[in-house]
Amino acid sequence: MQATPTPTDPPPTMTDAPPQYVLDLPHRAALGGEDFWVSECHAAVTAWLDAWPEWSAPGLVVVGPPRGGKTHLARIFAHETGAEVASAACPAGRLPAPGAKALIVEDIDREPDETALFHLYNRAREAGVSLLFTSRVPPAQIPLALADWRSRLLTCAVAEIGRPDDRLMAAVLAKLFHDRQLVVGEAEISYLLSHMERAIAAAEAVVAEADRRALAQKRKVGIPILKETLEVFSRG
Repeated sequence: MQATPTPTDPPPTMTDAPPQYVLDLPHRAALGGEDFWVSECHAAVTAWLDAWPEWSAPGLVVVGPPRGGKTHLARIFAHETGAEVASAACPAGRLPAPGAKALIVEDIDREPDETALFHLYNRAREAGVSLLFTSRVPPAQIPLALADWRSRLLTCAVAEIGRPDDRLMAAVLAKLFHDRQLVVGEAEISYLLSHMERAIAAAEAVVAEADRRALAQKRKVGIPILKETLEVFSRG
C-alpha cells in the first residue's frame, strides 16, 4: 500500500488579520473528511502500513496516547485496504468479507473480550487475514488474564506513535484555532509551542479554554489570553 502525501492548504486569511501560521505538512485524508497530518512521530506506523501486505508478522499493534492518531491511521488503513473495523470489547464473529485480507480491532487495552480475540486471531491466521490492533500501551503492558491470547498477541509487531514534534503541534493548533474562527499569528503559535504540554489532547483543551476566556472577556486571542489560559492548566 503506497500513498503519496500531499501538502495541506493553509486556512483562509482575513485582510486585516495578523498573518496566519502557514504550514507545509503532508496530509492523508481520513474517513469523515477530517485532515490528518503525517509527521515524524507517525513514521514507524506509516512505514508498516505502507508495507502491507508484505508484513513480517501476523499482525500489527499501533500504540499511542489518547487523541494521538491511532484511530485516524486505522481508518486510513481501512480506506486503502478495505479492512473492516471491530471493537475489542465485542469482536466475536467478525472476519472480513470473502476476498478481504485485513481486519482492524481497536482499543485492545480497554476491557477486551479476551476469549473472542483469541479465537478471532486463530481464525484470521487460518484465513490469511492480517490483523491491525490499536492500544494506548504496548501489548506487554496490557493486563491480560488469558495466557493463550497473551501469547498470540505478543507475536504481533508493535509500532508506536511518537511524541508530537513542533511541525505537527503547530499544524494542530492552527487547525483548532481556525475551526473556531479564531485568528492567531505565528507569535501566538510559537508561544504555545514553547510553554504547553506536547500532546494533541492538551492542544484541544488549551484552544477551547482560550476561546472561552476570550469570549467571556471580549478580548482577542493573543499572548496575554494564552498566558492566562496556560496558568489555569498549570494550577491543575
